[in-house]
Amino acid sequence: MEIVVHHWDADGISSAAIVMKERGRLPAFTPPIGEFKFDPRIESGVYSSKLSYFIDLNMPEAVVDLANRGIISKAIFIDHHIQKPIKHEKIEYYNKPYPSASFLVSELFNHESYLTVLGGVGDLGEKLFEVEDFGERAEKILDIEGISKKEIIKAVKLVDCNHLTLDRYGVEEAVFYLLNAEIDDILSRDEWIEKLRDIESEVSRIVKSARIERGIARVEFYSPNSIISRVARELVWNKGAKACLAINRGFNGKYQVYLRISKGNEKMKNLIEKLRLIGVNAGGKAEVLGSVFEGEDKLKLVVEEIEKFLNSEVVE
Repeated sequence: MEIVVHHWDADGISSAAIVMKERGRLPAFTPPIGEFKFDPRIESGVYSSKLSYFIDLNMPEAVVDLANRGIISKAIFIDHHIQKPIKHEKIEYYNKPYPSASFLVSELFNHESYLTVLGGVGDLGEKLFEVEDFGERAEKILDIEGISKKEIIKAVKLVDCNHLTLDRYGVEEAVFYLLNAEIDDILSRDEWIEKLRDIESEVSRIVKSARIERGIARVEFYSPNSIISRVARELVWNKGAKACLAINRGFNGKYQVYLRISKGNEKMKNLIEKLRLIGVNAGGKAEVLGSVFEGEDKLKLVVEEIEKFLNSEVVE
């Protein structure tokens, strides 16, 4: 048996669906939303499988740990985030700095469909179409399938509503839904439309509470939903901020901290490593950093490090 373990966002969902389109229907698992860890449910699934795909999960150390503990028989790890490469006899490792995992998965499986673009728009929004090579390719795919940019952007929001509302099983079900869904099926799914309506209302309220100084947006809020990335994207992509530091103090008794900058910076990798050294489970890529942890003292340290980065790398 083979299984797919995937990230909970539109990129992870569409990438997992691409794998299944090429490999057939497989069990799909996503980690506890907002927390980069494998729980017993996932470990049991991996242990029972001869091959496990880990897709769009910036968790190389955790996957290596599964292998070292004998839980993994064989794994294929496909990702596009900044990370230390995996070198392990049980793990095939693929990582390229592509706009999304969906483009890398499509390349590896010789696949091309709107799912390829769905993942890219999920991670970069409309900016995907400005990325050299990938933007032109994305437009060509949409043109062939008769899908507008407006439609694919709306589809991303609807697919993402599952993880934004912490609906873990909804995330996993979405993979199977996308296997046979046309774009119109996504755009007309009432359950997702209702979820999105509630999420957009909350995000709008939080974005309005943000303060922007010297081009840097800062916002703190309390929410049981996993909307922190949506808040930051709105402030950077649509409100003109050069960067956004967002803090959710009400995420299942933990803190969520998220940093997004308008232009990728390779020094983000150094910042991620600094946070890991102080015991924070942090990950990301050249324009994004995300973390979930406990402790007010740790929050203070994390914010201090991020502010140093913003002052030296973002603020002119």
